[in-house]
Amino acid sequence: MKKNTFKLLNRLLAAIILFVVTVSYSQDIHFTFANTQNTNDGMNDFFETDVMIQTINATGSFKLGSGQLYFTYNTLAFGENIFANSKIEVTQPNAGGYICGQYVDAAAASIYGTFTINDNTTARVSWAFSQAFSSSTFAADNVTPTATKLCHLKLQYVDVNLDPMVLFEEGAIYLDQFYTACGPTAGGPFESANCGTDPGTQLFNDTFDSGGATLSDYGVEALLDFSIYPNPTSEDINISSNSIINKVEIFDLLGKKVLNSTETNQIKITHLPIGIFILKAYAEKGTVTKKIVIE
Repeated sequence: MKKNTFKLLNRLLAAIILFVVTVSYSQDIHFTFANTQNTNDGMNDFFETDVMIQTINATGSFKLGSGQLYFTYNTLAFGENIFANSKIEVTQPNAGGYICGQYVDAAAASIYGTFTINDNTTARVSWAFSQAFSSSTFAADNVTPTATKLCHLKLQYVDVNLDPMVLFEEGAIYLDQFYTACGPTAGGPFESANCGTDPGTQLFNDTFDSGGATLSDYGVEALLDFSIYPNPTSEDINISSNSIINKVEIFDLLGKKVLNSTETNQIKITHLPIGIFILKAYAEKGTVTKKIVIE
């Protein structure tokens, strides 16, 4: 009887330790886009944006290990299978302050490597990376509550006149693809990562905001005093502006126009499916593009 009780207590203690360790490594990570712009190299037009990462909900900081992200895009603007057709480039220059371009302390040796890009579908592409050096070689936690550049996306247009509509893929099977850094936690300045013996911890509760990838003319938006509400919504969308809006169009993520309305104060969207769309409002003083979410 005493032996069984002792075993039960040991199991309970192990469960408590496991729970404490799991909680102590729990970080909620949030992804956004920033510094979005269209560029031209004298021959071709490009859409460029930075992918940002941070912790939220007061869950602290950590050393990043490996990860994978999925992006959807407007095939009318960029074409299909953008990796196979050499229409996408993902970079992480160290000089630009990108996490995935970080070097081992005081050495021009990259902490991260094995960068992989693949077409997931004709309108979705994935990007992944892994850790080359041990967590002991990191100078400090590199994912913090401050949004920091993770990598840089550059997509080549086939039609620059169309909205790019680049977004994070948020389907359930694409979530929770990031891990804390693996060890060993002690070693030399060029200690290789050993993720089999000393693995990192999978991170859950990741969230995404694709709004920063929308190429809105913020000057025009301010000039028009433009706003839409509610957003997200399952009802009608209301538009407020100090200028006359002549026409409103709504596009799905593949660039297909799903609504064309000359009724510009209240837009009926109940016939549209749940998802993310792009609303384009045409006014006398300019055009405004906004992301909308239909629940």
